[in-house]
Amino acid sequence: MTELSPQLETLDALVRRHAGGNDLPRCVPKVRLADALERGDDHLHIVSYFREVGVHVRTLEDLLAACTDPGEEEIEAFRVEEGVAVFLVVDGKWAVFTR
Repeated sequence: MTELSPQLETLDALVRRHAGGNDLPRCVPKVRLADALERGDDHLHIVSYFREVGVHVRTLEDLLAACTDPGEEEIEAFRVEEGVAVFLVVDGKWAVFTR
């Protein structure tokens, strides 16, 4: 019997579910991870934050692992169809990092 991998949620569905009846963000910026790594930062400062704390992020999988580490309390991350969605708990801002 072949196991089917679970279908990934879309970014829009994730944001709606996560909002739980609260206001939805007007826009969730898409950031190409390679571009953010090349510039050394992104608008949420996720790349520079992890670099400062000594966490090496080179791929979307690295980013997901860093954000979902049990010691990380201020950033949440979710795998979505578009890439990896990142949510800053402190200020409620979202971004989606893509390939």
